[in-house]
Amino acid sequence: MVKPVKKFGFILLLSIVLFAFGTASAASLRMEGGRMWLEAENMPLPEVLMLFQERGVAVFVDPGLAAKIVSGHWDNVSAELLMEELVGQDSFVLEWRRLNGPLGMLRQISAIHVFSDDMSAAKPLSPRRKVLDVVKGVDGVMYVRGEILIGFAQGTNPENLKELLRKLGGTVVQVLLPPGVYRIKLGEDMPVGKAMEIAAEQEGVKSTEPNFVFPRIENQSVSTSIPGEGVNLHLNPGEKAVAVFDSGLDPQYADLAFIKGTYNAVNPDEPMSDPSGHGTLTAMVASGAVTPLGATPAESGVPVLAVRTFDENGYTSSTILMNALNYVAEAGVDIINMSWGSETGSAFMETAIDYAAQNGMTLYAAAGNEPTGTPIYPAAYDSVIAVGGLNADGSQWENSNFGDFVEFYEPAKAVFNGQSYAGTSISSPYAAFLQSSKGGSE
Repeated sequence: MVKPVKKFGFILLLSIVLFAFGTASAASLRMEGGRMWLEAENMPLPEVLMLFQERGVAVFVDPGLAAKIVSGHWDNVSAELLMEELVGQDSFVLEWRRLNGPLGMLRQISAIHVFSDDMSAAKPLSPRRKVLDVVKGVDGVMYVRGEILIGFAQGTNPENLKELLRKLGGTVVQVLLPPGVYRIKLGEDMPVGKAMEIAAEQEGVKSTEPNFVFPRIENQSVSTSIPGEGVNLHLNPGEKAVAVFDSGLDPQYADLAFIKGTYNAVNPDEPMSDPSGHGTLTAMVASGAVTPLGATPAESGVPVLAVRTFDENGYTSSTILMNALNYVAEAGVDIINMSWGSETGSAFMETAIDYAAQNGMTLYAAAGNEPTGTPIYPAAYDSVIAVGGLNADGSQWENSNFGDFVEFYEPAKAVFNGQSYAGTSISSPYAAFLQSSKGGSE
């Protein structure tokens, strides 16, 4: 953190106005360590600061301040000089972080505070985006708009990264360790496809992908004459926990003895929630509190770490999932259940999952609710145990996916809060429950 800086006097090309956003505006920003490149034309300062937020910087602004209209061009200037010219006579504080990666350490801004006299008056500029900005390509593949992931060959010169960032107008937003992937926010006019072409030709680049987006495998509402075993909220948990990657957890269940904890990987700044209820059901199944139809009720429970990995639209991304894997590893949980699926495989995701498996994690995934025989990921990765679905009588559920990649079949139907559901998203957490409750491998 640096000392608050107050800039007095007239700043060329900045004019003070009240917050007003009707003016036509355009801007682009690139950050490389402590150096900044900014172009802006008739853009309110809060919108300029939003560009920083989109690049992973937390921005706090005193809402009582007048805004400024920003027009100008700053080329390879220090962050301090740029902020002095942007905020005018107001004060600011910059906070910094270190991003350690395969190419060495990067120093990046982590937070910006803009205020008049009292730093505590600065409030978050705006809420973090609650849903992913998803693009669906002509081939049906989904990815996050304006981002790519880069993996560099061993021994690559850090200057190769800087050269690539200049070509892309890009900023390193995050370094994911493992698998040593750089997440890059592209310049405003740089399409993902073009960026990948440029990256593939850059010296030192080993591989590149979009930040893929994956859908949750939804359970199906079904009719059944079997009432189910109800929900046992009084189970005493054992010691071997399961992490459930899903839509979250209803807060009313967060304090139960078998809930080991919660983590919102979509937005760690927000409390846990579950917009769809899907994650709550899978967490209850993984804990033993909900018994699938045809299974034997549990006598003791399994601790569950509920990890929200899906946004409110039911999507997750490569980087959200890799963040979740790293969080679970640090939490000491070594069994994971995953309920997303796509025919699109990701080399970076496979590397991250392989790394987790090589370091003692056991990963289960739903095989899918369409009986196509087509492998879906992550279930089809070699390091993942794919689980298909059974009816209550032990026969294969008619909508369960199948194929050589499916290793186990478990009950696929359950009753929860008076509603009957079917899906391999029930089978998979139940398989994880069985392993945890036995304390070993299946």
